[in-house]
Amino acid sequence: MEPDQIGLRLKEIRRTLDQTLAEVSRATGVSISNLSKIENSQISPSFDIIKRICDGLGVTIEDFVRPGAKSVVSGRKTTTRRDEGDLFTSGQYDYRAHSSELSRKAMVPLEILVHARAVEEFDHWSQHRGEEFVYVLCGAIEVHSEHYAPFRLDCGESAYFDSSMRHLYISVSPDAARVLSVSHDPGAPADISHVMNSSVRPVETAKE
Repeated sequence: MEPDQIGLRLKEIRRTLDQTLAEVSRATGVSISNLSKIENSQISPSFDIIKRICDGLGVTIEDFVRPGAKSVVSGRKTTTRRDEGDLFTSGQYDYRAHSSELSRKAMVPLEILVHARAVEEFDHWSQHRGEEFVYVLCGAIEVHSEHYAPFRLDCGESAYFDSSMRHLYISVSPDAARVLSVSHDPGAPADISHVMNSSVRPVETAKE
């Protein structure tokens, strides 16, 4: 989604809700200045900012980027093929949002290309309700968070954390790192057993 499309969509939603920039700012925590710049295509907001706007205005991310009817029936499914998905960028990250055809998802799956090399490149840290899982597809990242010391994740490694804690990723590999990030809506069931076959059993590992 290009910056001018994001700006036009934000302005459309704001006017539909009959809200001023000041009212939207209070609801979302995004400054009036930044909201104005977004509407006028002067800055490209990160996915995190878009999510804050959507949460504050009561709009799903899917309805923000793809206005119109979405699949909400039981048994729904969708696929995102190679080079498909909705694109976002913040400079520090390039995002590809998967499964955007479905609204009200319990999880938000994002493929992220991490360009940032230093914390100082960010003007704000990511922070959103729920939990987040990040898995490194290629390259390596360093995870910075509000309450823990920075730690490195190499290709094939992952982390799971409380995403209401401020956090960000920087690339520590020669090229930009690519990760899969899945954010979980706290309204969804927490027990993993509901997605597993009823006959599942643990696999015993050999003892050394």
